[in-house]
Amino acid sequence: MDLSLRDARKVFLKQQGLLRDNEFGRGKNALRKAINRLGYLQIDTISVVNRAHEHIPATRIENFDPLHLDQLMTGREIFEYWSHAAAFMPFEHYRYSLPVMQGWRASRECDRKLAMQIMDRIREEGPLQSRDFEDTENRKRGGWWEWKPAKRALEHLFLSGELMVTRREGFQKVFDLPENVIPEHIDTSTPTLEEWARHMVLAQVQALGLATELEIGYARSTIQRLARINLKAEVKDAIDALANEGTLQAIEIGEQTYYTTTEMLEHLPMRVARNQVRILSPFDNSIINRKRTQNLFDFDYQLECYLPAPKRKFGYFSLPLLYGDELIGRMDAKADRKTGTLIINHLAFEEHLNLNDQLTGALRRGIEKFCVDHGCNTITLKTCTPREFTRTLKPILEASL
Repeated sequence: MDLSLRDARKVFLKQQGLLRDNEFGRGKNALRKAINRLGYLQIDTISVVNRAHEHIPATRIENFDPLHLDQLMTGREIFEYWSHAAAFMPFEHYRYSLPVMQGWRASRECDRKLAMQIMDRIREEGPLQSRDFEDTENRKRGGWWEWKPAKRALEHLFLSGELMVTRREGFQKVFDLPENVIPEHIDTSTPTLEEWARHMVLAQVQALGLATELEIGYARSTIQRLARINLKAEVKDAIDALANEGTLQAIEIGEQTYYTTTEMLEHLPMRVARNQVRILSPFDNSIINRKRTQNLFDFDYQLECYLPAPKRKFGYFSLPLLYGDELIGRMDAKADRKTGTLIINHLAFEEHLNLNDQLTGALRRGIEKFCVDHGCNTITLKTCTPREFTRTLKPILEASL
């Protein structure tokens, strides 16, 4: 079966909760459904606009409240561990993190005597943070490479699964024993490599709507490295088995084979909402695989905060702009919460874009929502690319709210 590139984007965006408003519903239940389908919600400390784990849900859930994340954590519906990166994940997926934990446990990059002392204290005193442990080296700290010994041991115990994060306080991890965090109904048996690969394939197709073998492997690359296991053959076998039993369906997009399900294809044809532009986090699940973004959207995206200033083309923290089923540009912005101002340093649009009334209205509504979602009440626009767009958009955006 052949599928057009545009229909492929629609299937993908629907599964990502980005094709229409409130795909997952509203409130805490919507957040739970979103994390279950996406498979993970990346945690990040960069707060130029907002941290990724708050920005990403706010893009999909109209009334998202950061308290919902805390409630899902304390309600033991999600847990914190490592996926593509540090992430919140559905507790139902816990057992598929066990091979990664065992890989960490097998390494010797930890002071085991200190680790056991930490475990004993938490066993006796209850949940503790890094700051609850004395700095035995007693010197000024600079970066992660200078972490005090107890913090290094805590992180190793967390990654090895010997401790878990029970909650966060002021964004600081609070650690506890796994038996005090894992709900009784959760399966804690270690999956076979075949079970793990099958789960990985199905989870990726559920999150992405359709995926190539290489895109499924993108999710595999980080965790197999951490687990010190190569799953390439098992993933290939899982794809073949799922296709043979009819769970997956192979489709062709151009000259590339993708895997999806019959149920997802049944949603076609799909209407595309263009009522507002969605402003994506650089760590959004939908664009985290930059090669996939290039292939599906013909959009070459790079987060430039990691580049030296002279090499930046679009700005320090440029955010992709999604309009319907197209990525139309980038917005380099900063939320100045002291003044309540969303400062847009640069709005850069793709060369082919025509700035008509419909797009202008959608852009205004999307940026207004983004402004409010991130604690601001005033918008300042500095410049656009093409430059002539500045004259049109500056008075419209700055008069908003």
